[in-house]
Amino acid sequence: MTAVAAPPGPARRPLWQEPGWGLRPARLTVESALLGLVAGIAVVAPWTQPGYLLLLDWVAGPNHALTPGLYGLDPAALDALPYRLATHALRNVVGPGATGWLMVLCYFPVAAAGVSALAAGGRWRRHPAALFVCVNPFVIERIQAGHVPFLLSVALLCVMTGSAVRARRRARWFAARPAGWYALAMSVGPHAAWLGGAALLAVALLPRPRRRHLVRTAATVVSAGCIYAYAIAVTASAILTVRVGTDDLEVYAPHAGPGGMLVTLTTLRGFWRGGADSSPQVVLGLAPAAVMLLAAVYGLARLCRRDPVVGRPLAALTAAGLLLGAGIHGPLEPVYRAAFDVVPLFTAMREQQKWVALAMIGYAIGIGATVEAAAAACRAARPPVSRIVAVATLLAVGGMHAAVAPSLIWGLGGTVRVSHYPKAWYDADRLMGNGTESVLFLPWHLYQPFSFTRARTVATPAGAFFRRPVISSDAVELGPVQTNSSSLRMAYLHRVLAAGGTGRFGRLVAPLGVRYVALARERETEEYAWLARQTDLRRVLRTPQLDLYRVEANGTGRVLGARAGDGTSVMARAARGGLGTEAVLPGGPAQRPLPSKAYGGIRRLSSTSWRVDPGTPGWVVIPEEWSPGWAAEDLLTRRTAAGTVAVRVGIEPITLRYTPWRWLRLGLAASLLSLALLVVAGLNEHRRDLPYWFTYPGSKE
Repeated sequence: MTAVAAPPGPARRPLWQEPGWGLRPARLTVESALLGLVAGIAVVAPWTQPGYLLLLDWVAGPNHALTPGLYGLDPAALDALPYRLATHALRNVVGPGATGWLMVLCYFPVAAAGVSALAAGGRWRRHPAALFVCVNPFVIERIQAGHVPFLLSVALLCVMTGSAVRARRRARWFAARPAGWYALAMSVGPHAAWLGGAALLAVALLPRPRRRHLVRTAATVVSAGCIYAYAIAVTASAILTVRVGTDDLEVYAPHAGPGGMLVTLTTLRGFWRGGADSSPQVVLGLAPAAVMLLAAVYGLARLCRRDPVVGRPLAALTAAGLLLGAGIHGPLEPVYRAAFDVVPLFTAMREQQKWVALAMIGYAIGIGATVEAAAAACRAARPPVSRIVAVATLLAVGGMHAAVAPSLIWGLGGTVRVSHYPKAWYDADRLMGNGTESVLFLPWHLYQPFSFTRARTVATPAGAFFRRPVISSDAVELGPVQTNSSSLRMAYLHRVLAAGGTGRFGRLVAPLGVRYVALARERETEEYAWLARQTDLRRVLRTPQLDLYRVEANGTGRVLGARAGDGTSVMARAARGGLGTEAVLPGGPAQRPLPSKAYGGIRRLSSTSWRVDPGTPGWVVIPEEWSPGWAAEDLLTRRTAAGTVAVRVGIEPITLRYTPWRWLRLGLAASLLSLALLVVAGLNEHRRDLPYWFTYPGSKE
């Protein structure tokens, strides 16, 4: 029997003939980036004036500094530490005011360039895709909410997805560039871990995966995951983190607009705050919404036929983004709830509508493909009917952008301007000066409107304004989720403030290291009228905008005495005038003198260490959040009723250190090193590819 040879398979195209390869595609990507830059400038232009950009979750001030979260001392700021370091460095170079709008501006050229490279093709596909990723309802909502790091991570994911597609075309076992972009995205925002993982998985599986595609994707995820090396230190050191429960799913569920959940999500809206004062009212009528959806669907379907390596993964990501974006109000509710309860770290996606970012990327590529098809149909050789339909399509897509743009350009349609802090705030800052003792800022809310923000709700900006350390509320106050905080100090302060100070408010907050109490005279001034009646507070500044009180009591350092008690007994004893400077320890032990009048003898050496000077043996109170990580050799440390640190010392001097910082510092160094290695590997990989650009400069796409 004569063997019959199998028909030859399709010949693999040379590298320089792959889509997106060569000098021309690089030039088109740069053009798209410039288009995005122009769009970004049109958005941030009014914010470049003197002043500070204050958004819901993005505030700036003259003394914006690194938060204690860098050292593991702030449970609410332990994520994306490399990004926080980079932002702080930028503030030192250009100033906090410019940093506020520069970080917003960065999204536009990066996202435009990333989507352009992912779309491939010519100008008629790339530039419309780049324009849409800059001008759409999702971007408007997220800028208004101040989710600047999240938007930056999404922009980097656009670049990562395009890099992953090119790596698949080349069928290598490992590609450094997708891993590097993935690591950069995760270093900016933790949500990128899940969004980027979904994008990498879609590119690997669709269409018809091969083993090397799966191996490369796994290697990409593992190598990029090293950016979170510091998370090992957080877990191993039992550092406090925020508490996230099932109630958060209800609170942060997507908000359905007038057309219902399906219409809201398919038009890339649904931010959970809904119609709150800090949420934008995107002008998007029925016709523009229909054009956006139809153009995206048609373009993705066209790409699925013509270029399945791009079309099929993006179609899948678009569908997944909308289904997961519906969260607990969609068909995947049981799956989402189960993942939230079981899958490690999935609690980062408690705000379900953030998945819609994947659909936004898919829409951009689909709309670009539709515009490309319409432009091709306008050629003279086409039938007149086809040309009429094509021209109508181009006009409709242009009209859709024109309907969205007024809500975005020139400072979100002129609704957000830079803010100027009142003169009273500057007067208070000069009066308090520098120092390690804290200022307690009231009203006690994490988010609140101010007159200088034109009554827009923003995150309380006192920490970014005053030079002294600021203690302000970290309670979200959202229905059943009043707080996600695990801070014992915050719980203590909430109880004391709810009780109205009991006449000895200064004595109650002194163990927290509070020296000043600042009250912004906004809408709740009368609710804090009891401050003027406290016997251990002295008002040192009174203005129509702000009152400032000095705490006359002391309660830190070598307090010597200790008594058994909890928060309730502390307030009761303070109300009777029987509370001194002594440490109040739940469960004891007690030690005289009681009440004590001793204090002082401590100095902050750094953000993670304190020096206790020699003195009388007894108890020392350190105004830091309690953690078993605070240690001074083998000396006994205890938690106080106020949630601070107490240590029993002898006559000799000691140094108290926060020991988890040692390991967190190593983890952070490992994270930065892994990121640097991936960047270097990606640049080297890119360098090796450059000769093909010049050898085949005329290659077609």
